[in-house]
Amino acid sequence: MILCIIAIVLNLLALAGGITSLVHPTQYLFWNLYGYVILLSLLCNIVLAYIGGRHRYLDYSYLVLHIVSMLLIPLMNTLASSDVQNMTSQSLFVLIFYNVIFLIGAVNAGVQIKYAISCSETESAGEERVRSSRSRNAIRWVAVILLCLCLFFGIYLSYILLGRSTGNMIEVFIPVYAVYWGLFMLGASALACRLRWRRKGSVMNKAVLFAGIAIFAVCMAPLVSVPYIISNADTAYREAFGGALLDDRTADERYGFKRKPFSFQDYFLGTRTREYRVIEDVLYHEGTSGVDAGIRLHFDVYMPLADSGGLQGRNPVLIRIHGGAWVIGGKGAMNYAGTNKHFVNLGYVVFDIQYGLSDRSTSYPSAAVPAGVAGDFDIDDMIRHIGIFTTFMADRADEYGADLDSVFISGASAGGQLAIATALGINRGKYTDILDPRLNIRGIIPFYPANGLSPALGIGGTPELVDPVALIREDSPPCLIFHGTHDGIVAPRHASILQRAYEDRSGAPSALLWMNFASHGSDIYTSGYYNQIFLYYMERFMQDR
Repeated sequence: MILCIIAIVLNLLALAGGITSLVHPTQYLFWNLYGYVILLSLLCNIVLAYIGGRHRYLDYSYLVLHIVSMLLIPLMNTLASSDVQNMTSQSLFVLIFYNVIFLIGAVNAGVQIKYAISCSETESAGEERVRSSRSRNAIRWVAVILLCLCLFFGIYLSYILLGRSTGNMIEVFIPVYAVYWGLFMLGASALACRLRWRRKGSVMNKAVLFAGIAIFAVCMAPLVSVPYIISNADTAYREAFGGALLDDRTADERYGFKRKPFSFQDYFLGTRTREYRVIEDVLYHEGTSGVDAGIRLHFDVYMPLADSGGLQGRNPVLIRIHGGAWVIGGKGAMNYAGTNKHFVNLGYVVFDIQYGLSDRSTSYPSAAVPAGVAGDFDIDDMIRHIGIFTTFMADRADEYGADLDSVFISGASAGGQLAIATALGINRGKYTDILDPRLNIRGIIPFYPANGLSPALGIGGTPELVDPVALIREDSPPCLIFHGTHDGIVAPRHASILQRAYEDRSGAPSALLWMNFASHGSDIYTSGYYNQIFLYYMERFMQDR
């Protein structure tokens, strides 16, 4: 009875917050408190559905809705943030899903209270025996088998999450969505028990329930580690950049920066953005001869509105270079466009660019590659393509309102390696034949950079461009590095090598921010804990330059 009352209160509070988000969207609704209300509501609803009431099909319906929602909600949040034309970066369907979940959860708790008052314990037990005898049918067995297979998959996910790397791309989708995976598995175990092993004391009931709870507990590890990540990141940032971390309130009032490194509400509902101008698919290079014959390279440019506030009037530039092992990937959704939207809202002119991809490697034979982009390219060719873009952009800086005296370059994985090589190449003044010297590089922001790894895929180039650590010197631009501690694709040691090289050879500061339990591609979920922390420190790093 007490649990039912608590569940009703939590669901009504969550429903009120969900309706508020629909009617009057706000980026920060009761800070992190609302996120924990959502989590506790979902957990209470699962427990009540597992315990069960008189209307078992209401319990089944809730658990099925919960399981489906825990798969669809993070997918819809990711698609909304990556959609270049979605100005809010939020999905209306996500808010509707949550409100339906909370409404059904409150109704189910209310029905259980009514049932507890109106029925005696003897009648309840007798009906449970009747219902148990009717549950033995083929459909239930099929459902139970599928749910148990999901739990076995959850054990495999937990194995990876705890640091047992497989070295394949499945790792990208585990740590960032771990809260959803945990809630999914918990719901699956509760439904399996209700369908087949409803006697609470049975061995199978305990085993299946224990599996769900254990998987859920492991999946909570990244979330639980967030305060630790923030504390360490804050220390590393202050030590590198002289303690000049911008005050949260000042940053929010003057520039619209994130108030805190992590909002649990945004993790569930998605991080909201404001309107901006964007021009997609601007052609900057069309190859007509030699190795470039037939390629067409484009970029998207995001420009702040005139009344957007933030850094308006300065219009510093952020160039983002996508990853993909130098053989796949692209701009826009494939480069997690939510980051582009975030920085254009702060007043940056953001360029999200393509470059020539290599067709020499067969590492990802089934991956889709944008038309007119692939060719017999090495790292030198890719840097040359990025250089063609820098000249194209510099020639039209006034058209885009771009400040060439304040340019930042960022990229992830292969894009991180190319970003470092481009930025240090411009700074070094050694590659003026391919990189435009008019750009003044104020900072480099590589995410899990794949320095020196392209030869393993059969993609060569000039050694100091393949591994741009060799380009670091005394006056190199400051560098802010992000890397996951559990990255099984680009080993964390590559970030450490870059950081040590900065310390040994450069007078410019650099900081390496470690993300606990994070794997490769840990910024895929814009509203995830890792990406939120990325953006918080990235904002301040760029502002301080």
